[in-house]
Amino acid sequence: MSKLIRPVSILLTGIMVLTALFTISCAGTTVDYKPSGLTSLLAFSSDRDQTVHIYTAKPDGMDIVSTSSEVQTFDGSPMWSPDGTRIVFSSNDPDNYEIWSMKADGSDRKRLTNRTGLDTVPRYSPDGTKIVFVAEQIHTPGGDEDEHEHEQEQENSQEQGHHHAHAYSTYDVMTINADGSNMTALTVSSKANAWNSVPTWSPDGSKILFSTNREGQSIIPVLYTMSPDGSNQQRFGFLFPVEGTTPDWSPVTNKIVFTKGSAAKGEIWVTDAGSPFPGLTAKKLTDNIDNNRNPVWSPDGKQIAFVSDTYGNDDIFTMNADGTDLRRVTYDKSSENHPTWR
Repeated sequence: MSKLIRPVSILLTGIMVLTALFTISCAGTTVDYKPSGLTSLLAFSSDRDQTVHIYTAKPDGMDIVSTSSEVQTFDGSPMWSPDGTRIVFSSNDPDNYEIWSMKADGSDRKRLTNRTGLDTVPRYSPDGTKIVFVAEQIHTPGGDEDEHEHEQEQENSQEQGHHHAHAYSTYDVMTINADGSNMTALTVSSKANAWNSVPTWSPDGSKILFSTNREGQSIIPVLYTMSPDGSNQQRFGFLFPVEGTTPDWSPVTNKIVFTKGSAAKGEIWVTDAGSPFPGLTAKKLTDNIDNNRNPVWSPDGKQIAFVSDTYGNDDIFTMNADGTDLRRVTYDKSSENHPTWR
């Protein structure tokens, strides 16, 4: 019996030491970025006026205001700036979806990107100097960078009776300065159906957390971290990966909230970024037959806003950080999405 106890005790000791190291390494990184002197507001996208626009509202759902009246313009995927004065978002104005920013009332719209391909889900860095976003990369078969890989894919496809002699898209994470300058690709994908999505910053801005299928190799999306320059890409969760999408990193509690499940049936989960085994210590906050997704933290880390189809259409809900005190924010017979909290 003693021969068995010793290895187990050594393993437990090792885990305790590792936990302590992770706790120490994450200590002191949380900063309160809550805007001072500003009313707490939610921003979200909605098609309540037939066209998808961005709206603001108080957390209780009162005083809903549209930031645009342009019928032909689709605005979505909003995110507040750290100081709460601006919203960065994706818009098809005038035609292709690019990254834009505007004041909270919809004025002073500024176009930040001008690319071929869709740009979406932008997020400010904690200090407000950079914006990370997802960029569609359109690959032309036969191009220098894709020629060898596409020939192999087409050869395999033809063996299966399929033909794909057309352009295809991948989705990668990029950054720009807050004024739109210095565009930098952080992930580089080449295979069809590869994607990296919904990036979020750590509280101190030293890491970017994102969801990925790693060049299409992973059937179930997992969370990865990387440095702001794209280096040090590694699986979040060490030996036990964290499966999920749409992560959001709390600015004050060092906790990460994310969606886990299928596209039609998701649940909201939370885990501690300082844990050496975040995949094992993750806790489910919602547990019902509905599709719950796209969670975001309140600036003080005490509440979470998210999307749910509990009442048939997609609405914005809020709950406490532990999953209690569930409240419905929007009641319109439309689809609301992508909440963000000031």
